[in-house]
This record gives sequence, structure tokens and C-alpha cells, in this order.
Amino acid sequence: MGDIFNVKYNEKLDRLEIPKKKSAIGLWKFVKKHKFFSSILLSLFIFLGINFYLIFSFMKILENI
Repeated sequence: MGDIFNVKYNEKLDRLEIPKKKSAIGLWKFVKKHKFFSSILLSLFIFLGINFYLIFSFMKILENI
């Protein structure tokens, strides 16, 4: 119901427009709504990063032997 009066006037095109929703706000709403899923995804990315770093470090150690 609140989107009825959410209209902006574009002077260049001489018409009324409904502004687009910003993706960052939509992403933040998704994170707030799905906290468990978001925490799983965040931990997955963190552990993947740690895993790649450890593999890279191990390969460097093997090259130096």
C-alpha cells in the first residue's frame, strides 16, 4: 500500500517514474529475513577461503623442500 505514492518526476523525460529498489537494500532484507541460511553461507565462504589459503601454503612448503 505504501508504494502508491512512491513516484518521482523525471524532468529530462518529462514523465513520472517509480524508482527502482536498490539491490543492497534487498540483499540486507534477505539477510535479516533468512538469518540461519545467511549464517551458513557466510561460514561456507569463510571456511572455503581458509581452506584455499591452507592448501596454497602447503603447496609453497612442498615447493621449498
